[in-house]
Amino acid sequence: MIALRSPALAAVLGLAAMLAGCDKAPPPAPGEAAPKPIPAMETAMFGVGSANEGKALFGRECAFCHVGKTTGAFMLGRRLGKENADLTKRSDLQADYVKAVVRNGLVNMPAFSKVEVSDPELDKIAAYLAGKKD
Repeated sequence: MIALRSPALAAVLGLAAMLAGCDKAPPPAPGEAAPKPIPAMETAMFGVGSANEGKALFGRECAFCHVGKTTGAFMLGRRLGKENADLTKRSDLQADYVKAVVRNGLVNMPAFSKVEVSDPELDKIAAYLAGKKD
C-alpha cells in the first residue's frame, strides 16, 4: 500500500472512490421500469471532448451545479418548474442574460469574477446556452 503524504491527494482519491459507486441504484421491482439516473461521473464529464468550446467550458465551469441532480438544477426546478431545471435543455436563454447572471449572481447563484471565468470564456458559454445544444 502506498502512503499518501498529501492530504489533498488523499481527499481527491477518497472522493473519487465514493463517486465510483454513486450511479448504483437498487434494482427495480418486478414489472417496473428502471429509472434512468444521471450518474455523478456523467455530470463530472459533461462536455469533455466536445467540439463545441462553449459546451466544454460549460462542462468545466458550470455542470457541477447545473447538470443532472445537482444543487443549481434543484433550485431552478423549485423556482421555475422542473422543465427549466436543466440549463442545457432550455431554449429560452439569451446570451446577455446568461452573462448578467454569471457576473452578478442571482438568488442562490454566486457572482463569478473575470478571474474565475474570463470574458471570452463567458461569451462562449453564453453562446452555447443561448444556441441550439449539440
